Amino acid sequence: MVKRVKKSVDTKLDYLFDGLVENAADALFEEMYGCKEEEMLGQHFNVTRALKVRSVPYREYYNSLMNHAWVNLLNRRDQPALGNPPEDVQELLKIYADRNQNHYKILLEELRQRFSVLAGTELTFHPMLPGNFYLCFWHATEKLELKHNERCLLLPLYNRFVMDRFGQVLALSNQSLAEQGFNSLSK
Repeated sequence: MVKRVKKSVDTKLDYLFDGLVENAADALFEEMYGCKEEEMLGQHFNVTRALKVRSVPYREYYNSLMNHAWVNLLNRRDQPALGNPPEDVQELLKIYADRNQNHYKILLEELRQRFSVLAGTELTFHPMLPGNFYLCFWHATEKLELKHNERCLLLPLYNRFVMDRFGQVLALSNQSLAEQGFNSLSK
């Protein structure tokens, strides 16, 4: 059951990550155009190169980190599988995650209820929470072998090219659970 939901989420995320790699280079190039600071130009180049050259290990690591969250769900662990990032990043991730959490509040609550029915226990944490996606992404960027400030350049791009389409991912997982008979508690 969980495999089916996870597979639909993974398929959509693969598509969104491909878009991130393609669009991030263009977005960074636009930002670099007219930039005179060598350091900033170097950072943008490093990020673009890392996304092109190291995208496979970082995406594999991202999938591995997401798998930990799914395993926590199966093991009825009502907690994230990852530790917190540095404080400056933690604040930014919280802002992004809260924005998505508020925007998709009803859909996320339905998913929480469906996952609770699936797990057989009341859950507050599940793999589809925006905070989990951002946290997995941040930790996965370690595999890009970038400096901290270069990794931080990726956060708004991830937000723009992946998380702006987060509703599609939530809808797929919600639909998959509903098709398998896992109804929310309100139904």
